[in-house]
Amino acid sequence: MIEIRALQKSYGPIPVVDIPALAIGKGERFGLVGNNGAGKTTLFRMILDLIRPTAGAVLIDGQTVQGTDGWKHYVGSFLDEGFLISYLTPDEYFRFVGKLHGYSDADLQTFYARFEELFHGEIMGQKKHIGELSKGNLKKVGIAAAFIGNP
Repeated sequence: MIEIRALQKSYGPIPVVDIPALAIGKGERFGLVGNNGAGKTTLFRMILDLIRPTAGAVLIDGQTVQGTDGWKHYVGSFLDEGFLISYLTPDEYFRFVGKLHGYSDADLQTFYARFEELFHGEIMGQKKHIGELSKGNLKKVGIAAAFIGNP
């Protein structure tokens, strides 16, 4: 499903990512662990076509991600809280992201039900802006939103 070929990213003379090859099959899950500054977020940003690699390619389902959109319909991601919209409530944010995926109000209710246990009554209907949530609840919102669209 995800294939990395000779992927490199450098900032000036400093290489931050150098991955000769990596394949992540359909249904596989993987984690990436490393020190701060090791290139983890940079790798994910290249996988998501948010930054361009210095060399190499990322393919999702055989399609090069750079400059294409077809793969975006079945990929979900949450890199960090910076991708959330802090002045919206979680309810508003999920409605916004849901509309991007063509969700109806009924679709959103089904979506909310899937995360009821995770949200533990602390996310939905609280009238708190995302920027006012605890770090843990910020992550819950981001992770849940990554599943809108059923990646």
